[in-house]
Amino acid sequence: MKRIAALVAVVLATTTLVACGSDDSPSGGASARAGKVVLVTYSGYELPKDAAKAFTEETGTKIEVLATDDAGAALGRAILAAGDPEGDLFFGVDTTFLTQATGSDAFERSTPAIRDLPEAVLDPSGTLVPIDESTVCVNVDRTWFEAKGVAPPTTFEDLVDPRYKGLLVTEDPATSSPGLVFLAATVQQMGDRAPDYWARLRDNGVEVAGGWSDAYFSSFTVNGGDRPLVVSYASSPPAEVMGSDAARATPKSTVMTSTCTRQVEFAGILRGAKNRKGAERLLAAMQSEDWQAALPASNYVFPVRPGVRLPEAFERFAVRPADPIQLDPEQVGRHRDEWLDRWRDVMG
Repeated sequence: MKRIAALVAVVLATTTLVACGSDDSPSGGASARAGKVVLVTYSGYELPKDAAKAFTEETGTKIEVLATDDAGAALGRAILAAGDPEGDLFFGVDTTFLTQATGSDAFERSTPAIRDLPEAVLDPSGTLVPIDESTVCVNVDRTWFEAKGVAPPTTFEDLVDPRYKGLLVTEDPATSSPGLVFLAATVQQMGDRAPDYWARLRDNGVEVAGGWSDAYFSSFTVNGGDRPLVVSYASSPPAEVMGSDAARATPKSTVMTSTCTRQVEFAGILRGAKNRKGAERLLAAMQSEDWQAALPASNYVFPVRPGVRLPEAFERFAVRPADPIQLDPEQVGRHRDEWLDRWRDVMG
């Protein structure tokens, strides 16, 4: 992710339009919006196809997805367009940018429908609605450590132990959501000592990748790289075996539960939405049991709705830590840029 000051040029220069059943421009006025609702999000988002199809059949409204770069850039674009949005509903505000979103004029207050959610996943301002959650964790290639006869690390402090020199890859927190969560988690755990910890990571040979895909698919040993430790998600191990016979398949990786940090993704109605009613209906649909049940397979995240049945691979292999690190959105919002500057100073 990028700081908002750096996003202005990016969001004005880069957009990707992914249309679901419509060729109309999302900025073409009320007539162009008839019969569709425009969902603004980030480029990695996968619309749950069956749930989206059911929504269209029930409401007669097609969903058009306007996907723009990464989550931070997509939000930056929405903030710049406050009052005259390119879409109707925004999805993809995560914990690290929550206060930036709710402190802007980009969103109207949304009414949540899911009851009995834990306070930890709610937007304290009541502006946005939680849709899914995940935990960012250090993932461990257990097969690599077993083959080497080395006990894997279990704590943040282990990651700077010389025994694990050159084994960890994380993401640049200035351009990556999990990288930023990992950075914030180290601050949450170590306070003012966090920059010293980052220096120890540097000296212990940490690799800093530009984004999650580079770290997970290029550097992580599970996928042919040379780093058996990667900052990823608790849902990454079950994702390894999704689509296979989960009763027999076993992921190669596990997670360091002590590093797991909760990340919630929110949705909200954009102020000035041309199809406000459609946005309300879609927001309600995204909170429905059917839509929530589709999230693990489509985006490898956990539904926030209690009691939703999970795929077998998630039931068997996804770790849901009982006490994950809980970030304070207010603290992250106040200090994010300062932390990023210090990280750059340390990492060079």
